[in-house]
Amino acid sequence: MCLISSGWVTPFTFESAQLWAQLVLASGGVTALALTAWAGSDAGRPNIRQPILAGRWYEADSAALARSIEDHLEDQSESRAVPLVPPRAVVVPHAGHYFSGDCAGAAFRLLRESGARRVILLGPSHRVAFAGAAVPREDAFATPLGPINLDRKALTQLRARPGFLDMPAAHAREHSLEIELPFLQKVLPQGFTLVPLVIGRLDEEQVAAVGGAIAEIWDEMTVLVVSSDFTHFGPTYGYTPFHGPEAPQRVRELDHEAIGRILAMDREGLESLDRRHHTTICGLNPLRLLLEAASGRDLHGQLIDYRNSADKNGDYDNLVSYAALAFFPPQRTDDPGPAAVSRDAQAELLVLARRAVLAHLDGQPLPRQGADGRPEGAGGSDEAVLREHRGVFVTLKDRHGRLRGCIGNIQGDEPLRDGVVRNAVAAASRDPRFVPVTRSELSGLRFEISVLTPLRKIDGPRDIVLGRDGVVLEKGRHRAVFLPQVAPEQGWGLEEMLDHLATKAGLRPRDWREGAAFFVFQAQSFHEEEPGAVDGGAR
Repeated sequence: MCLISSGWVTPFTFESAQLWAQLVLASGGVTALALTAWAGSDAGRPNIRQPILAGRWYEADSAALARSIEDHLEDQSESRAVPLVPPRAVVVPHAGHYFSGDCAGAAFRLLRESGARRVILLGPSHRVAFAGAAVPREDAFATPLGPINLDRKALTQLRARPGFLDMPAAHAREHSLEIELPFLQKVLPQGFTLVPLVIGRLDEEQVAAVGGAIAEIWDEMTVLVVSSDFTHFGPTYGYTPFHGPEAPQRVRELDHEAIGRILAMDREGLESLDRRHHTTICGLNPLRLLLEAASGRDLHGQLIDYRNSADKNGDYDNLVSYAALAFFPPQRTDDPGPAAVSRDAQAELLVLARRAVLAHLDGQPLPRQGADGRPEGAGGSDEAVLREHRGVFVTLKDRHGRLRGCIGNIQGDEPLRDGVVRNAVAAASRDPRFVPVTRSELSGLRFEISVLTPLRKIDGPRDIVLGRDGVVLEKGRHRAVFLPQVAPEQGWGLEEMLDHLATKAGLRPRDWREGAAFFVFQAQSFHEEEPGAVDGGAR
């Protein structure tokens, strides 16, 4: 049996047999479900597409599915630092949750703070061959977690546009959309609506027409989700351009070349890559639509996670690659939320920190508030911000990037300027991990300042986003903090970071698992471009 995709055909052996069997083992068995993909409705009754994957590609029991999705969302073993703003679009894999759930969760968890009220969901057709975008007839799509209402108004508008088809058969047995729905139900506010589209073959004219129509309804309260796996490699998939032990690495290189084109919003480059290598990226056409709809928008793409099926089953002869990508709107460096420190103010604070340490080492008075409210020796800018009471850390690093001192206060109990002066001197002279900084080495140190947002208590580690959140751990009388940049700089996953944080607090590594309280904050960090840059120069 073969699956017909947009532009290529692949055997169904792996997905229908091997993948199915492992998912059954992972979920503890198969629960009988109605297998009809879309049900006709009596007058006045909603027409709901019933789930076809529950009990096979993910758990059929609602409570078990909710727990499983939370586990996938919590896994951060491959997490990368991300901007503070939620993404406007994500690309996620669509294999069974056992295989690709952790990768998908890495992107979906970024939508928790998006507040999106609608999702445009694009997935490739694996079973029905057609050209264009298939619009469903149903009123809702259901999973074991409940129904999701479709945005019937938007779908009616799209149905009237060139390139869109009224084709319920394309949705009936398609897995690429359904597999994403439980994640959306766990990360978005209750009541969000769905615009699900199955994508077939697309010529250039159809890409422009369909992509343009999608762009028109992709507003500030809508997130665009593209469902796609990447390379399908091996005899099972009829794709063996690489041979020998280096084949998995060659697959990875091919995937990352494609990912690079996507992140660069280079549709022409992605299409050229496909023509040269006959790639088996099953969501190629949905990806083309993403890049068309995003053209003209100021979005920054980032790789969030990358894995493959061999990570689970050890089969490198036949593997499928999974990638999680996210596309973020601009994050203004002069207005990153609560810690709004402009570039001029950043430069002023960096000069102030260095001059404070220099004065301390020379036995001179520290910079102090002048009659006009500015520290003596520093220029004036952004007075309101610099007078605010903010938590702030000052970090010193040597020319090789090694830590030389870091001290700060989490809660702002003094004006930001004063906190920078006090913590700069403390980092240079009173960090118990290091001997005090000497006058001779000062010119070789680079100053970094992190201005903090207020602390916010969270329910537990699953609410922590590595790279975005600084973390405070409290347990009894024990307390410790890591700035947001610590985990990415050290290459730690979530659990490894928390083990180190517990150790820093004087606890055993695993003591954070029970009885601990967690607080998070964000930080606006900036540093001197070069060591010894007395005149400042924030990045």
